[in-house]
Amino acid sequence: MLVGMLLGIAFQVVEARERVSDELQAASELAWELVDAMMPQATVLTPDEQQALLARLQRIAAVRHLDIRLSGAADETNTASLPIAASAPVWFTRLVRVSEVERRRPLTEDGAVSIVIRSNAAAEIGEVWQESRSFLGMLLLLLFAINAFLYYTIGRWLAPVRQIVASLEHAEQGDFSSQVQLVSLPELRVISEKLNHLIGSLRSSKAENARLSRLSLQIQEEERRSLAMELHDEMGQALSAIKAIAWSLQQQVSGQHNSLERGAEKIGNIASGMSTRVRTLLSRLRPDNLDELGLLPALDFMVAAWNENHPGCHCSLSSDSSFAVLRDPQRMHVYRILQEALTNVARHSDATQVHLVLQGAHDKMLIWISDNGCGFNEHQHQPGMGLAGIRERSQALGGQLSLVARPGAGVQIRISFAKPPLADPGIYDEALQEKVMNEALQEEMKKGSVDV
Repeated sequence: MLVGMLLGIAFQVVEARERVSDELQAASELAWELVDAMMPQATVLTPDEQQALLARLQRIAAVRHLDIRLSGAADETNTASLPIAASAPVWFTRLVRVSEVERRRPLTEDGAVSIVIRSNAAAEIGEVWQESRSFLGMLLLLLFAINAFLYYTIGRWLAPVRQIVASLEHAEQGDFSSQVQLVSLPELRVISEKLNHLIGSLRSSKAENARLSRLSLQIQEEERRSLAMELHDEMGQALSAIKAIAWSLQQQVSGQHNSLERGAEKIGNIASGMSTRVRTLLSRLRPDNLDELGLLPALDFMVAAWNENHPGCHCSLSSDSSFAVLRDPQRMHVYRILQEALTNVARHSDATQVHLVLQGAHDKMLIWISDNGCGFNEHQHQPGMGLAGIRERSQALGGQLSLVARPGAGVQIRISFAKPPLADPGIYDEALQEKVMNEALQEEMKKGSVDV
């Protein structure tokens, strides 16, 4: 459209130049013929006759495009010139300006005084500009109307492109819930149908992967539960029997055979050490506090054990009572997420502080994990099994995980998932939970280092 506008202007300028040139040439020839008709060739005019001739020529309408004056007259300053100035813009005047035409006719024998007829394009340029302005205005209005029509029409045709791009962006972020509305434009309709089919397939695949992931984690937890029970029943009884036999043997040979007594004592110590390791392994396979006391007390025990075993890195836990309503498998996922996060901190972060925050909103459950460790570049770092496990359990919760990590600035993990419906409003009683927790602590204190 811009090229069309420029071509229209160029065409109008060329036409205007030809018109101005023809008009000035015709006016000049007409004025010259009038001079010949009014003044015989051999006549020599007096100054008064010269002024009278000049006045007669200037009164002729055809000389409006000419500048007629006397050259060399004594009173040359009083000679009239055309009073019409060009009303066109400077740029238009420069584009349509043509070469001036000048003719001279001597009025005296010596040629000292002559009548000069010179072309003056000001009036003609003004007239041409008035006509050209109307033409250019109509052209500009037409081009604007065409542009507006095309902008509106093509804009409506291409409006679904924004939806397609938005759907692709959502799909890139893992959100396959959006659908592109079908349009009448054939090309975009095909693209929309294919994209909707692709998003539907990805949504089905994501749902199937989530189902398989939850099933895998469930099977994994069942295997851990079964293994923990086997270790507790078989290994616990075997180690207790070994310690009992060692203690009995030690009592029988006490004061008689020092080597047998020391051997029996050593067997008992080894069995006690194995019992400690088995209990640690059992707590990782299936934390008994989680089943007996619930999620929040189990997390308190885990954080207390962490601070005891990692004196150089303090862990703080801030929990919301709304997390107490979680039941398996959700509470197990939350517990494993925090457990894996603390394991990653111990192995990789060199942090001195770790903050765990469990926060419940009106419809969301939030988990915040942050440390002040060495961090890493999340764009260049290949996630290990720890982060992969946290991400899998977040997906099993039906939540979204966001990770922010920078070298030297630690790691922040945020997990949000939907709040489960509260079927039984009395499922969580804070006073009862605190009582159970205190009783469990007192029981542990009574046990001391005694093996059970």
